[in-house]
Amino acid sequence: MAEIFEEGIDVSRYQGNIDWAAVAAAGKQFAILRVVSSNNDGVYIDPTFEQNYAGAKAAGLRVGVYYYTYAQTEAYADRELAAVSQALAGKQLEYPVFADYEAQSLTALGRDRLTNLALYAMKALRAMGWYSGFYTYSYFAMNRLNMAALSAYPFYVADYTGSVTYPGKYEMWQYSDKGQVPGIADRVDLDRSYVDFLPAIRAGGYNGYQPEPQTPEMTPVPDLQLEVYGTKNCQYFNTPDVNDVAGTLPVGVYEAVAQSVGCWNGFTWVTLDYNGGMYWTALLSDRCFLLRG
Repeated sequence: MAEIFEEGIDVSRYQGNIDWAAVAAAGKQFAILRVVSSNNDGVYIDPTFEQNYAGAKAAGLRVGVYYYTYAQTEAYADRELAAVSQALAGKQLEYPVFADYEAQSLTALGRDRLTNLALYAMKALRAMGWYSGFYTYSYFAMNRLNMAALSAYPFYVADYTGSVTYPGKYEMWQYSDKGQVPGIADRVDLDRSYVDFLPAIRAGGYNGYQPEPQTPEMTPVPDLQLEVYGTKNCQYFNTPDVNDVAGTLPVGVYEAVAQSVGCWNGFTWVTLDYNGGMYWTALLSDRCFLLRG
């Protein structure tokens, strides 16, 4: 079995009022919160979602969400997704948004139709800016879904037999539905994550996070200087992007800080400390810069 990254729980309105500080003190590191479900009146936002989100965040837990889907058509899936989007507006999540496939009514759709609906939801969530994944139990995964078609998305598996009987890849395991955790009066689901999802979430700009700017691999050059000797293309940049112009460097000599290892996006990049800030320059073919020792 893979190494455990974090231990956590998943909750909904059925857990009532939760003392999140006590949950964190008990060693739980993340919480997957129910955000949306359906009843006879249609799609609704879990009435404890807002307080659970605020409480878990305040206690320092990483947070993800799930929604219990009953969708048998794209139209109903859109209704669920709209409610998820409404509830998550302005929030940041460190774990995925999981669609929960376990309702017995979904089995009548057949494997292909249900898999296509799951893919529809996964792609729609990504397009909305949420890092999507899906949840179900081992038997359902093996018998009701085409797991190969869903392999690009994180799988959160439920199995209470002491091990995961689903033979394929999974990223999270809900291993008990009878957990006892301080701060929660009733029993609660217990989970393990084997993956740190946050780097992928940040890199893609998902879940309320801005994408982190990519930068070239740099090597320090403490003994080199950057000499500006021309008047053309002597721009310097806020980031290693020739469209992110900060200004034009006057003729002179500057202390270089680091140089890119090889070319990156077509240029050799150099960083320098200028006017109290760290900036970038690109050594162009018709450069006005000279890097010298």
